[in-house]
Amino acid sequence: MNELFLKHLENLSKFHCYAKGETIFHLGQQAESIFKVIKGEVHLYRHSQNGKRVLLYRAYDNQFFAEASTAVSLKASEIQIVDARKMALELGENSEFALAWAANLSSELRRQRANVERLHLKSAEERLRHFIMTEGSPLGELHQKGTVSELAEILGLSREALYRIISKMEKQGVLLRNDNLIKLKDI
Repeated sequence: MNELFLKHLENLSKFHCYAKGETIFHLGQQAESIFKVIKGEVHLYRHSQNGKRVLLYRAYDNQFFAEASTAVSLKASEIQIVDARKMALELGENSEFALAWAANLSSELRRQRANVERLHLKSAEERLRHFIMTEGSPLGELHQKGTVSELAEILGLSREALYRIISKMEKQGVLLRNDNLIKLKDI
């Protein structure tokens, strides 16, 4: 994002720090703001009909999110809170700002499309490989953020299924796991 866009955005915003585990907003809350993670991590959830928590979105540093679910700070996070009404006015009056916002939305759409594609893959191995290649480097390296349980949730797998596939792939010699690095060796 360009500096001019960020400066305009800052003028429409206030900032707030959230503690680990703190709820930023709840499902059903009126949408009045657009949020940006300055530093930290936020997960957006809904609950299925059987009460299971479903991860809808993960926002990391410099990523936006809005009220469409329940948002929880996964670690201490600094959040920029943009007034949605002021943002709409700025988008209508400032074409350069609007183009920068459209570029940001386009990038986010590509990321979300990869998430949907991944969840349609049948096997745990396919999902893990896809995640490493789309979220990591082109060399098949991923610096894991968070725990294996959180990664399992992102992949739509049980923790046990993810541990099994990691172990299987390590034994086959196609995956290397060291601290927070996961590397595909057959790339």
